[in-house]
Amino acid sequence: MKNLKKKVIIAAGGTGGHIIPAISIAEELIKNNVDVLFVGNKNSMEQELTTKREIAFKSINVQKFYRKITLTHLKFPFKLIKSILDSVKIIRDFQPDAFIGTGGFVSGPVGYTAHLKKVPIFLQEQNSYPGATTRILSRYAEKIFLGAKEAEKYLPKKKVIFSGNPVNSKIIGETAKLDFDEFGLKKDTTKLFLTGGSQGSVVLNKTFLPIVDELLENGIEIIWQIGKFSFSEFYPKIQNKKGIYSFDFTDEIGKVYNSVDFVIARAGAISLAELETKKLPSILIPLPSAAGNHQYYNAMELQDKGVAIVIEQNKLTSASLLEVILKMKNEYKKMKEDFRETKHLKSAENISKEILGLIK
Repeated sequence: MKNLKKKVIIAAGGTGGHIIPAISIAEELIKNNVDVLFVGNKNSMEQELTTKREIAFKSINVQKFYRKITLTHLKFPFKLIKSILDSVKIIRDFQPDAFIGTGGFVSGPVGYTAHLKKVPIFLQEQNSYPGATTRILSRYAEKIFLGAKEAEKYLPKKKVIFSGNPVNSKIIGETAKLDFDEFGLKKDTTKLFLTGGSQGSVVLNKTFLPIVDELLENGIEIIWQIGKFSFSEFYPKIQNKKGIYSFDFTDEIGKVYNSVDFVIARAGAISLAELETKKLPSILIPLPSAAGNHQYYNAMELQDKGVAIVIEQNKLTSASLLEVILKMKNEYKKMKEDFRETKHLKSAENISKEILGLIK
């Protein structure tokens, strides 16, 4: 008897901002009895994360095209051709009913091969300004699911659906808080979470360090994700201070979100989707080097909703950050009331249903 299970191939890579939505969609499809194959770079973040979740994975070797001039560009056309040939074999062997790309350079060759093989293409774009891979593949796509409405003006309007951004299911489902006693924190204080992501942000860390003592004096306790890159530089300067819990990286980010009152962060689309889902007011410092300045536009969407305050990096000082933090301390409770229902919460579920409805 013929196997009636649908098969979907998903490609994403480069950063967690592309990979997490892809994994969230993959998990929803698997719940719906779909065979999923994830394609990414070898020895990459996407391989590590999919392996942890027991999602089938195949690797290709594709190189990012850097904006700056570099000798690495000489290898680009050869690796691109090889990655397309590898993608041809993967698609021929797997015989997918659909391709889903969530961005990053690794999506490009797999998505283009899917087009050549007449496999229906679906895209999910997280940012206000679509990445190059999404813009290129959009001409072949059946539907493009948007995390931010702003992206619509850069893509074929008849194809777009505002779906929100798929959020890590472990964060959504987490209900527990941190054990404050374990980390030397009090239960009844205002708590601030500073994060620059898993690698950390040297700019945010350097700006924040000089105001730590004044924040503690103002009754604000601190949870600080310093990041792996500069943990050894910053941790010794604060390790003996009471009222601070600091770390390089944590797998308990859901518990952290449940334990704090407001957040200081960059403005990656998935981070903002998590903050919106958890209804956490935020102080956002967009990364100015992000493509198309998309982090600024991501951040401004939340500021316009009244749930965030944006500080551009060229205006960021320890003094300006302290001023905004103290302002946020007085306003975060009101800001929490301004959060409305978010599309992000059921985004992965809605995207998977839409795709399955179309390929059936």
